[in-house]
Amino acid sequence: MTGFLKRLILIVFALALICAAAGCSSGKDSETAEETEEIIDLTGKKCTIVRGDASSKATTAAAVALRKKLEAAGMTVKMETDWVKRGEEMTRYKNEIVVGRTNRPESEEIYGRMDGAEPPYDYIVNVGEDNNVICAPDDYIEEAVSLFADEYMKWLAHGKDYEVEEMSREHVFPMPGMTLFGSDIGEWTVVYPAEYTSEDIEDLNAVADMIYTASGRHIGISDTRGSSGPDKQILIGTASELTPRSYDLSYIVRYDGSNLHIGGGNAWADWRAIYKHLLYEGFGTDYSLSQPKNLDVKVADAEEGDETKYRAFSVSAWCTAGDPYDTEELVKQTAEAGFTKVNITSSGDYGLRRDLMKWCAIYDLQILWSGLVSQTDYFDASSYQQARDAFDAPHVWGFYLRDEPNAESFPALAYSTAQFAECSDQVAFINLFPMYANEQQLGTPTYQEHIDRFMDTVKPKWTSVDIYPLNTIALYDGYCENLDIMATACRDRGIQYSVYLQSVSFASSKRTPSKDDLEWQTWCIKSFGADEAIYFTYMTPYSSAEDFKDALIDHQLQPTKRYYYAQEINAEFSAVDAAFARYPQNLGVFSVNASDRTKFLQFDNQYDPSGMINGVETASPILIGCFSDGGDGRAFTVVNCEDLKQGNLADVRIKTDAAVTLWQNGISSSLQPDGEGYISLSLAVGEGVFCEIIK
Repeated sequence: MTGFLKRLILIVFALALICAAAGCSSGKDSETAEETEEIIDLTGKKCTIVRGDASSKATTAAAVALRKKLEAAGMTVKMETDWVKRGEEMTRYKNEIVVGRTNRPESEEIYGRMDGAEPPYDYIVNVGEDNNVICAPDDYIEEAVSLFADEYMKWLAHGKDYEVEEMSREHVFPMPGMTLFGSDIGEWTVVYPAEYTSEDIEDLNAVADMIYTASGRHIGISDTRGSSGPDKQILIGTASELTPRSYDLSYIVRYDGSNLHIGGGNAWADWRAIYKHLLYEGFGTDYSLSQPKNLDVKVADAEEGDETKYRAFSVSAWCTAGDPYDTEELVKQTAEAGFTKVNITSSGDYGLRRDLMKWCAIYDLQILWSGLVSQTDYFDASSYQQARDAFDAPHVWGFYLRDEPNAESFPALAYSTAQFAECSDQVAFINLFPMYANEQQLGTPTYQEHIDRFMDTVKPKWTSVDIYPLNTIALYDGYCENLDIMATACRDRGIQYSVYLQSVSFASSKRTPSKDDLEWQTWCIKSFGADEAIYFTYMTPYSSAEDFKDALIDHQLQPTKRYYYAQEINAEFSAVDAAFARYPQNLGVFSVNASDRTKFLQFDNQYDPSGMINGVETASPILIGCFSDGGDGRAFTVVNCEDLKQGNLADVRIKTDAAVTLWQNGISSSLQPDGEGYISLSLAVGEGVFCEIIK
């Protein structure tokens, strides 16, 4: 079918629709009749779309979309840029359509009107013989192109008799009149510390942009404070004389009736305060810095210390080897589950690494970097300098130096940890093999020798061990023996340590943990004096060597049941943390009713609790860890070690000859001894309690 016949059929069809509409309605009814969309065929028409040689992604995409729409109507469309070779004149094309900023006089004239206009324009669009121009910022260029295409095709179809006036729209701000403490938001100026980096200032500009997008008012940004400056100032960090000067995450938020003081002694503490209180609480934005919800903004005074740094018992989320851990939403989710630390891979993308540091500061999470340096035996001052920016934050706890080293590596690791100690007081973290590793892996005849040689050669500031006891049928027989070897070696040398707990199934022999499994492991780890439990894993790993089931976060980045189990357990341990802190010294551990049925409870180095516990009566297998405050104060844990799959209660009587403050399920209560000096406890399967003896 020829183009002429196509056009003839379309015209006849359109006339028939018009006649039908006229015959079916008249008068008032005709005013409400639905309009039929005009079908336009532009076969044989030609045009050239011109965009800027350095146009944005949004403008380029909009130009491509315009070409497709015109081609669908039958036009022949070329795409060009406005690039001009040095010394040559601009090339103009027949039937040009100019999209975005270009060197064309018509677009320069319109953008000259748009730039700096108050209120700003969403778009200005012209359709005509020699004036087909689309001008809009990135947020509205797609809408402007769609509007142009509709009018341009009608203009071509109907000829010059179809007149199109300039189409424009002024922007309407959703929250005009926004105030901060009763003063117009545009009257405020942000004053930042002189030591702020260009990245810090860029973040402030992002906040200012968010405020402008909502209110249409520009908030000032300056590094100068003085009596001649603006009356209303937001004094950030050390720009205020009121904020803390300590190098941690502590901060204040205080309005003095004229100025807002917010932040702490470093940029990370500043961002923690700004995001938590000014942006999220005050303006009502979310982590994407979308539109604020509050028109009249007031921020309550706040003063917070560096809570994470002083946790007596930390809980860490292992987030490497799985899906990328690279958004604020994921960081927030981890904090909401009650974790205090994250082991995350250091990105080669400096911007992302900085974002991770900022997000972890906001949500009060310490960072243990993996992948910051290669897994080699050597680390020296030059290695530190290459990665210095990753350590330059108070909540960066350390970096993963080595995992499960052979004894041959110990001298080199001793050198590396000593070198790092000269550069930083953070931790060069080394994780050790469990007891079920073989002699070839260990590099020593026995596991005891492996542990002792590591401690005496490397002299670590902090170390860890991974022991995964949850077998499909039963528990690992050597679990408590392994914990005791590690605990004794660290206790004797004054070394703090972590224990990885099993929070995922990674082989057919390992079961997917229940809530009881997770709680029981955490209480066992604490009983042996560990300073931290590390969930292996938090994110679900990818592995060709092991068969990982879903961990706390699955591959769709959604929480599983174990996420909510951990959230409940972490809340319990957080509630008891102040009590744990009162008794920092682990004296030792002993078990009761260990048997062939509970081989995991058997170990040689049983602690004698005489003087604090003078008798235990129970038919159940239990584990008791003993603690001291460094003086006469004593406390102990009691853990129900009945079969985790059976759900049996453990009834226990313990002779303390003194009253006890009992911490159970995160709640404290007072227990008085009976006439024989015993207190009575009832523990659910997998449950543990903490008891402070009152003298």
